[in-house]
Amino acid sequence: MSRERRSRLDVYADILEAVKGGSKKTHIVYQANLNFKRCKKYLDNLRGNGLIKAESNPPLVWSITEEGKEFLKKYDDMRDILPR
Repeated sequence: MSRERRSRLDVYADILEAVKGGSKKTHIVYQANLNFKRCKKYLDNLRGNGLIKAESNPPLVWSITEEGKEFLKKYDDMRDILPR
């Protein structure tokens, strides 16, 4: 059984899906199938680009922004067009 690696965009989309309703880091790690170190790197990148935000003081609750929702919509549209 061959296992294909996910692209960076796929990982971003998985994280954005995980934070739609507001999520703590542990939930995101399990939902997006990442380890904590990689998750932090991706969260920092998504936050820096305005696609997610931290809602409260520790423990942080992450949520998707309007820009993140737009990214996810465009990502889903692209996936529908491209062959699998």
